[in-house]
Amino acid sequence: MERELSESTLERQADAEQSTPETPTPTESAWPQDPAELQASLRRIERVLEEIHDRFETITRERRHHEFSPARLIGAILQALVLGFVIAALANWAYGAKEGPLLVKLAFAAVFQLGALTAFMLSREKS
Repeated sequence: MERELSESTLERQADAEQSTPETPTPTESAWPQDPAELQASLRRIERVLEEIHDRFETITRERRHHEFSPARLIGAILQALVLGFVIAALANWAYGAKEGPLLVKLAFAAVFQLGALTAFMLSREKS
């Protein structure tokens, strides 16, 4: 039984040795041997790497800077109006004004807030 196991192990090792490709020696390298050809290959590689680097820089620059969006501008203006209405409502509340004008200001703030959120969502869909 041990002999059969050792024979099968030897057969597997022999198969593995036959199936592994030979590694090229340094003299059988894929690089050109002529210095001019080697220099031309290195220039091509350098050009491709520079193109890749430039493309990455462009992508990074585009991610940092967003294009102008009128929807985003409208959203920012509406958000400022919301802040103004809320501050005015708080001031009225602090000075004991009637509830009617206070609720009207808060209602306007809520409507403008919905408008601002809608504008921000529209600007996000375009990009």
